[in-house]
Amino acid sequence: MIARSKAIGLAAAAALLVSGCTLGRPADPVVLNGSDVPKLSTVAAGDVVAFRWMDGWQQVPVQVDERKVVNFGQVYNTTPMNFSTTVYADPNTFTGADSNGNVDADDEIAFRAVDAGVEAPSNAGSPAGAVAGSGVKVRLDSTLGGTTSTAWIYLFKRSGNLSPGAGKQYVNYQFNLLSGNYKTTYKLQDGPNPENSTVTTPFYSDHFSDRWLNDALRITTAGASGVDILDRAKAQFGPGVCGRTEDTFDDAEGAFIANKSGPVRAIRSYIGANSGPLTQREHIFYEQREDIRTYLRVHAIPGVLDYFDYAPAASGMTYKNNLNTGGVLVNGTPDTVATGQLSWESVDGGQGGLSIVHTNQTDISGFGSTSYYFDDSTPASSGPEFQCTGDATAYGNSGPWINQAIPNTDPRTSPFNSLLASRILYFEGAGKANGASRAAQIASPIGATVTSYP
Repeated sequence: MIARSKAIGLAAAAALLVSGCTLGRPADPVVLNGSDVPKLSTVAAGDVVAFRWMDGWQQVPVQVDERKVVNFGQVYNTTPMNFSTTVYADPNTFTGADSNGNVDADDEIAFRAVDAGVEAPSNAGSPAGAVAGSGVKVRLDSTLGGTTSTAWIYLFKRSGNLSPGAGKQYVNYQFNLLSGNYKTTYKLQDGPNPENSTVTTPFYSDHFSDRWLNDALRITTAGASGVDILDRAKAQFGPGVCGRTEDTFDDAEGAFIANKSGPVRAIRSYIGANSGPLTQREHIFYEQREDIRTYLRVHAIPGVLDYFDYAPAASGMTYKNNLNTGGVLVNGTPDTVATGQLSWESVDGGQGGLSIVHTNQTDISGFGSTSYYFDDSTPASSGPEFQCTGDATAYGNSGPWINQAIPNTDPRTSPFNSLLASRILYFEGAGKANGASRAAQIASPIGATVTSYP
């Protein structure tokens, strides 16, 4: 049995050397709550370090993001509102720092699945630079396509000057508010608030010109051309309905909850969408993936169309979704595509590959949505073809469309419902987009089991 166990361990280590990850999910993060790791509750958030075992201890990056319950009146730097929730703490916004600097129950501990290793032998001891006896052992299990893979990562309290980032910075987020310092110059009650903010990794780059104005996206992984494929990420009540858009959101009241950048991920979280001052969007940026979460909190509205309008430079890419697996060419020429509930989308070409997974969490009775697609380089100047914002062209406009009335989701008024819409983006090489495969990954998240170590 000992010889067999040793052989299995050597085989796993060899696989790790070849692939860099025994789980086979290099783009996916693992995020633990502080409540999952009670042993770290007496450890300062900045003192948590991570290691994997591969013929010895190797330090890997880890990031603890502190969270706190905050009243949104505080986020707006005004009198309390009748609404509080848990958000990311940020001393550089009015949200402020967490009053508990240790790893408390609502904090998040993030690392990459690709940085996990094999199980450490029973006589491994604690790594240099870590407090002996402070460790926890995290077993990670992934099941995809009927195959289960297992890997391990170890968390400790540092004893010296080890950096939690282990000398790595997977994501570079530069929040650049053109007016100056956020707390002293941001117009909370009446925008706009121009930015020149960027997110950069080896796999993609993103650009924001205001709170809701995501207006550039480049796929920069190997083999991709790196051209800007995005005109804008757009929001409307429906096609050609221009009374509410990302521009009107930015022109009204709003605020940032957090702008944070660490070794594993960056966080951009903000609120304020016209008469939905509590409506919130979070962008969580990882090296190969971006998670966009939108918490709708507004009075009853006729619907929501939340879509990407690609740039003319996206011409030649192929658009697919779970209803149109054969795909259509993005080229500014109208196409007929099947419509219905979206679970995934993709665009792919020499520009690179982008896989998008959609999920919704809601308690709205009878909730449903459909899909939207429109490709026309010369759309009509009125009606549903009209481009409310951005350039005048429509290249591969696509995304989910809630084309039914949405009841009140503002928690300040009862009764209210809840709706959380998530869009997960994977940045792929040219010809590598696979929305169905990525949707399977999201549907089968990596499981984590935490035990004390040793």
